[in-house]
Amino acid sequence: MPLKTVRACRKLSFVFLLVCNAVFGLSSDQLYIQGYKAFAASLWKTASSHFAQFIREYPEDPRADSATYFGAVAYYKAKDFQRCLKALSGFDKRYPKSQWLKRVSYWDGLSRYALEDWTGALVSFERQIEFSDESAYLEQSMFYLGASLENLEDWKGAEAVYLRLMDRSESEDLVARTIFRLGQVQLLDGRSEDAIDAFGRLVSEYPEFPLTPQSSYWIAEAWKKMGEREKALKSYRDYIMTDEESPYMSFALLEAARLAYDARLNEEALHYLDMWDRKFKSGIDEEAETVLRIRTAIYLRMGRIEDAQTAYLSITPGNEDEEQIVAFNLAQTWLGTEETIQAVPYLEKATIGPDKRIAADAAFLAGNILVSNQDERGAKLLESFANQNPEDERREEALRLAFASYRKGGMPGRAETMIETLIHDYPKSAELPSYLFLRGELALSMGDSSAALRDYGIIVKNHSKSPVAIEANSRIGFIYSERKEYIRAADYYARAIEASGGIKGGEAGRRAVYSAAVAYLNGGMNAEAIALLNSIVKSNPEGSWSVESAYHLGKVHYDEGRYVEARKAYQSAIRHASGEFLFDALYETGWTWFRQFEWDNAAKAFEDAAKSALDARQKAKAQFRVGMSLASGRKWEEALVSYDSALLIGEQQWREEALYQKAWALLNLNRIEEANRTARMMSEEFPNSNLMADLPFRMGENAMRDGRFIEAIRWYDRTRVQYPGTETAIRAELRAALAAKENGDVVDASKRYGAWVINHLENPSTSAAIRSWAQMLRNSGNSSLAVDAKNKIIDSLGNNLKLSAPIILAWARLVPPDSTVLLETIAKDESLPQADRSESLLLIAHSYLREGGTDRSREIYEVLVRDIPGRIGAEAQEGLARSYFAEGNLDEAAEAYMAILYLFPNQQDLVNNALREAEKLFREVGRLEEADKIRESIAR
Repeated sequence: MPLKTVRACRKLSFVFLLVCNAVFGLSSDQLYIQGYKAFAASLWKTASSHFAQFIREYPEDPRADSATYFGAVAYYKAKDFQRCLKALSGFDKRYPKSQWLKRVSYWDGLSRYALEDWTGALVSFERQIEFSDESAYLEQSMFYLGASLENLEDWKGAEAVYLRLMDRSESEDLVARTIFRLGQVQLLDGRSEDAIDAFGRLVSEYPEFPLTPQSSYWIAEAWKKMGEREKALKSYRDYIMTDEESPYMSFALLEAARLAYDARLNEEALHYLDMWDRKFKSGIDEEAETVLRIRTAIYLRMGRIEDAQTAYLSITPGNEDEEQIVAFNLAQTWLGTEETIQAVPYLEKATIGPDKRIAADAAFLAGNILVSNQDERGAKLLESFANQNPEDERREEALRLAFASYRKGGMPGRAETMIETLIHDYPKSAELPSYLFLRGELALSMGDSSAALRDYGIIVKNHSKSPVAIEANSRIGFIYSERKEYIRAADYYARAIEASGGIKGGEAGRRAVYSAAVAYLNGGMNAEAIALLNSIVKSNPEGSWSVESAYHLGKVHYDEGRYVEARKAYQSAIRHASGEFLFDALYETGWTWFRQFEWDNAAKAFEDAAKSALDARQKAKAQFRVGMSLASGRKWEEALVSYDSALLIGEQQWREEALYQKAWALLNLNRIEEANRTARMMSEEFPNSNLMADLPFRMGENAMRDGRFIEAIRWYDRTRVQYPGTETAIRAELRAALAAKENGDVVDASKRYGAWVINHLENPSTSAAIRSWAQMLRNSGNSSLAVDAKNKIIDSLGNNLKLSAPIILAWARLVPPDSTVLLETIAKDESLPQADRSESLLLIAHSYLREGGTDRSREIYEVLVRDIPGRIGAEAQEGLARSYFAEGNLDEAAEAYMAILYLFPNQQDLVNNALREAEKLFREVGRLEEADKIRESIAR
């Protein structure tokens, strides 16, 4: 092959490499592989980040569905459940043919389950089960579907799912877990016999399963609920023999001791109590008394009086020499007098004796007296009485009093035991709805809203006519509001409204209406909320909950921008309010005027709020807003008076901003020295404040906005000098460069840009500053400034083309270089933006054209025209025209110029120039008609 041909091929290969690098940009393969490797290495956050970037940059890539799916799974693994749901949202519409569609519902369901959105999880798992053909995902979905139904208290539904799963699954672990859940569901559903069968199967068929040892405990609980005390004791024995370390062991030992005691198996009962002492005595003080009482009763039965006395004395001090009957009779002398409390020591002694009747009477009387005197010992006595006298007609009352005392005394664990006993032992009591309600209240106070919901739900379902049903509905609404399920909450408040008679149903009914309105507000259903709030206010403006309703009515109108209606509602609240609500309503009225730019009215309303303030903090808050309103109306002198009034208050949250606004007002009055003193005061009181530097910076911004660029520069320079090193000073230095640029002082602007860039290479704004600097250099046409800028940038940044490329490209445009080495380096760097690489190719093509290499330049121009939109593509098309002109092909040159008109119509300056050049060329080649048409077009 001839040498010339070889050289030409090499040059063409080099050009092709440059063009490929320019066109293809960042590699999608690399990004996807990085995400997949991170996923495989369980680096979930890294994986999700890579996949998210892949989807943003390559949304049309065939692997976008895989990236979306794996990214969502990575979010779930990283416990970022909301992002997982967001990633999977609309997956079926975006990728209808994706291979991952059959798993999307599973991960959606898991995320919703983790967020306790049981209903949403249920829907997702049902969808997964319906469409899944993968056994593992199908069975796991069935398991979680059952768990979701459990959480929704659909025991029958959960049981049906678990039974289906047991029939189809071949996984021993999954079947064992399912059987365990099945037993729990059946136990919750009140089907103790079925639960016993389930747990029995777990013991016989899956002895190695980790939860199998607990089965004996739950079997015992089931037998106990059925009243089969002997069988329950046997199962408790089995569980205790496992010696499992779990929270159930303490309960098992106590229950076994009680049952053994009832069966008169004294030694066995003592054995369990001894085991409890060894394992739990130091950690469960609230149950220690129960152990001692059982132990005492056993000792008494066994005739071990000394041991019984020792045990009992550890709880209640007493005189061991007194006889039971003497103590009880002596106590009677105090009953009915104003010194009843004096009977307690003797009654307590009388509870320790062989006569159970006297002991019971003594315990009940002592407990009542102590409870009425708010002594927590009373609850313990009453609990002991209830435990020891299961057939006594006073037992229910004793448990009820013990519960109230424990709850009031801050002993929720013992209170829970009492209320559980009441509900279990007295299912036909007329007070059962109240017991359920109290158990719900207790659970709610302990943070267990799910348990509370269960009890409130039983009331509204089974005892809807009970007096507590109204409150139960309201409590359910409250819980759902706390869970931010506002619409669901409003539904239960609506039931409370219906049951109570609404606004005509007294305080409870009006409160239910108000609560429903607030739930609607929080749920975004403002129209419904407004209707309810209006009904309260209009029915009786002075009635209960009317002031609160009027205030919230004002808030919702305010939030929706209806400031006139908001003021009317606030005025209603103001007429009847006092205290906190009066201040808030007046203060919010000020905001309605403020939002309408009615500065004087706003100032007056805030002033009224200040007069009604309950404390200095509120007064300062209102006075500060008075000042802000006046300042907004440019009444700087009056604003200063209000700021000073707010600042008379000592330490409070508005002081820093009040000082700042005062200094700002002084600056606007041109009282510079006073503003400086105020700023110094602010810096002394709030040394970490960022507001001081903002004052001169803000003055510079005002000057910039009004086109007073020289004044703006002075303020920016003042910020930089007075507050060096602060973030605001750094911003001010860069804004000064922009101000110089806008003022037309290219030399000063270039100097400022250069200094800022060199001193702040790590600043996030550096890249944007360099590009602004480069654009200015291009527009100025000042080649000497471009050369200076290029030298500074290269000296400071070296090979950091990510920052230096814009300046190099500006320099190359103004001072065409002899060598294209720098431009080729930019073109090859795939980490740079496509725009920079494309421009470097354009300038390389221009260089080839200047050197007479029209063919070489045209190859690059054609690729840029085809693949790069905007200015670069238009300039490349212009370069094509000039290359044809350089070869003397005037017709082709004219046609190339005309192509700019329809290929890049938005590049108006290039279009206008192209029309002029095309007209000139058409005339030169004798195509006069076309030249005339172009002239007419230009004239129009």
